[in-house]
Amino acid sequence: MATTADDTAYVTTTDAIQLAPELNSSITHILRSKDPLDAQEFSSVEYINKIFPNEHSLSAVDQVLARLQAKAKQVQEELRELTRAQTDGGQKGQEEVEAAKKGIEMLFFKIKEIKEKATQSEQMVQEITQDIKSLDYAKRHLTTSITTLKRLQMLVTAVDQLKAMAQRKQYRETAQLLEAVLQLIQYFRTFQNVRQIAELTESVARLQSELERDIVKDFEHGFTQEGILVGNIGQLASACLVIDILGEDVRQNLVEWYCKLQLRAYRSVFKPNEEVSALDNTSRRYAWLKRLLKIHDEEHAHIFPASWDVSRILCLQFCQITRVDLTDILARSATTADVPLLLQVLQLTLEFESQLENRFMSRDVDFALNEDVESAGFSESISPCFEPYLSLYIEAEDKTLEEKINGFKLQEPVPEDDLSVTVLASSTDIFLFYKSALTNCAKLSRKKPFLDLCTVFGKWLRVYANDVLLAKLPKQGDKRPINREYLRSICIVLNTADYSLTTTSQLEERLWANIDPEFVDQVTMEPERQAFLQIISACTRALVRAVESHYDPAMVSMSKLPWGTVEYVGDQSEYVSMIHATLKTCVGAIQELITNKRYFRTFCDKLIESFVSRFAANLTRCKPISEIGAEQMLLDTQAVKSFLVETPNLGLETTVAVPTSFVKFVNRGLGKVETILKTAMSPHEPYDMFIDHYFLLIGDRQLGNFQRILELKGLKRTEQQQMVDAFLKKQTGMDNLQENSTVMSVLQGMPAQISAQGVVGPSAGLAGNMAGLGLAALGSGPVAGLMTPGGPGTGGAAGGKDGSNNPYQLGNIVTSSILSHSPFAALAAQHLNSNSPGGGAHSLGGDLDAGSNLGVGQSGQLGTGQAGGGGGSFAAGAKINVNIRKFVAGMRAKKDQDPSAAGGGGGGTSGN
Repeated sequence: MATTADDTAYVTTTDAIQLAPELNSSITHILRSKDPLDAQEFSSVEYINKIFPNEHSLSAVDQVLARLQAKAKQVQEELRELTRAQTDGGQKGQEEVEAAKKGIEMLFFKIKEIKEKATQSEQMVQEITQDIKSLDYAKRHLTTSITTLKRLQMLVTAVDQLKAMAQRKQYRETAQLLEAVLQLIQYFRTFQNVRQIAELTESVARLQSELERDIVKDFEHGFTQEGILVGNIGQLASACLVIDILGEDVRQNLVEWYCKLQLRAYRSVFKPNEEVSALDNTSRRYAWLKRLLKIHDEEHAHIFPASWDVSRILCLQFCQITRVDLTDILARSATTADVPLLLQVLQLTLEFESQLENRFMSRDVDFALNEDVESAGFSESISPCFEPYLSLYIEAEDKTLEEKINGFKLQEPVPEDDLSVTVLASSTDIFLFYKSALTNCAKLSRKKPFLDLCTVFGKWLRVYANDVLLAKLPKQGDKRPINREYLRSICIVLNTADYSLTTTSQLEERLWANIDPEFVDQVTMEPERQAFLQIISACTRALVRAVESHYDPAMVSMSKLPWGTVEYVGDQSEYVSMIHATLKTCVGAIQELITNKRYFRTFCDKLIESFVSRFAANLTRCKPISEIGAEQMLLDTQAVKSFLVETPNLGLETTVAVPTSFVKFVNRGLGKVETILKTAMSPHEPYDMFIDHYFLLIGDRQLGNFQRILELKGLKRTEQQQMVDAFLKKQTGMDNLQENSTVMSVLQGMPAQISAQGVVGPSAGLAGNMAGLGLAALGSGPVAGLMTPGGPGTGGAAGGKDGSNNPYQLGNIVTSSILSHSPFAALAAQHLNSNSPGGGAHSLGGDLDAGSNLGVGQSGQLGTGQAGGGGGSFAAGAKINVNIRKFVAGMRAKKDQDPSAAGGGGGGTSGN
């Protein structure tokens, strides 16, 4: 298709025009055209290909060209019209701009014209009002001059009248005129440069001095030297009105003169070194003031205005004089002062101060309700002079308490006939005395003497705890019969210490509330509380010793049984029943006698701790222990565990749920004993198998512990030596074994240890709730924690930190002959599948009732144990033990036929 030159130029020009994208978008939005020629990204090639998609469509090229030419002409016409319209619009806009400029010039001219007219108007107004302003100034000055002249006339007249009234002593009228004169003089302060005004001011000042002098003379003539009123009350009262106007200083001087005159007789009567001035005559001083106040109220109070507060000032000066006199008297008689007299006088003084305080606080409602005034000023106006000598009172209280405590030290009998008594009467007696002494001392002083009394209270509370309560506890080794009365005497001491502990805290709060805030930080009863906590701890230990003495025969019976020759496993042994009966009797009585059940729980924890230690130590007295004997002992231990768990319920009519922490405490405590017995129960032949079993359950490399197990089994020295050699050889290169197993500490005589999170002894707060009591290690070994010498255990039978790399884990020794043919193999898979880091529930050293629930009850039947002690240890089951014994007999027979086949018990592979 041919293309003309014009078309080429048009296309080139169109392609050269590049509009902004925003502009193109706006044009498209306005035009809303669907023509491809109006598209923003128009492509001529695509457009032509769209019109002529194939060769056959070229036949319509003439029609398309005609249509495009027609459209081009249409566009040209539109452009021409738009250009013409734009040109016409520009001319019209220029005309409108010219018109607007002309309008602005006319507006500016009119504004200028208005401004000129306003200026002319202002000048005209100023010319009109100039004369009026001058006249206004003249009027104002004339008015001020007239007012000043009138006031000057009034001042001159008032001064003349004031002089006349003062000469005639008409003080009421004088007061009114004096007030007016002083106000007028104040007005003329700015005119002092005028000679006449200055002279008039000086004459008024002289007149004020004369009035003050005359009134003072009138008062001096109106009272005798003894303070008796002889003048005219009305004239003196009017004179006080003039004094009030003369100023504060004049008034104070007159009141000071009056008070000294009235107290002159007091000074003359109560002279120093006179008998009437002695300490025992202090009440006469206060009686003298009361008589003076009565005379003042009846005769003199009408003279002075109420606002002068003359009676209060009179009393304050009396208190100042009396305080100085009493200070001198007390200083002279400090060494010979009678304490009851001193306290009597102090109490009298305090009452006198309180009376004055009430009198002047209630004399005026406004004064009494004024929030800014805390008191009338009489509190501690005299009494502080006694404080340096209140040490005598404190010493007297100290002696009284000493006599009381000495009386308490005598063996105060525990009431046998009255079972409702739970605390010693001495404790309530001493705290009632403290309450009375505290109240009395708070009335006398709340400062240093009160602090000294607090110190005395603390001292005798500690003496009471250590010399009275502690002395009533039975000493260790006491031969007294241990019966219910014996236990009751200990429980009453414990209850008394608990009552004293609680009341001491209440006493401390009362001391804080009564003592002066300056000394609050110095008051503490913490040492006294610790003393009572130590008593509670001692009582708990005494109760534990009492119960121990009861089950000692059972322990002796246990040690005398022939454990090395036991032929079969039967029901629980007799000594177990003896222990159960003892605990039921003793613990039940203690449960009933202890009033605060927190301490009963403490007792239970300490009892279990002691029992486990003694029970474990008793194993060494039972050797030799045969394999069957160890099985029987395991069954007995499980039975003991079952009733130890119920210790908190002994003595209760209604059984309550035993705390889980206590159940775990018992289970872990006896778990060590069970682990030792399980180890001793293993056949010692072949040696390697026994050593593997030891590493699995005990998990340490300590030779001494291994030898203790051998001694429990009662092996001969030669056999022990051979096993020791094998033990030393087998442990070589085993880095994951412990140096010393915590399980074996029970055979080393080590005391039970409780972690820092628990409660042991008074230093850890024995009186607190025992909810935090826990074992030293909760998650390392199957039986780790209870008897450790310190800190948490580190892996028992499971070995290592997590029990996963121990070559003596059940999964690694399942190939041993004994394990592959015994019920132990059934537990191996459980242990391998356990993710517990301690491995306690599923390892041979743990309690199955805490994990897999597989166990053997006391009846010897294999069954499911209940968590918390319902089921027994699997090693105590008779059927399982029969299988083990049969297998061991077969192994021994095989060894006799082919010794090389027995080896170490670990060389064969598990076929089952």
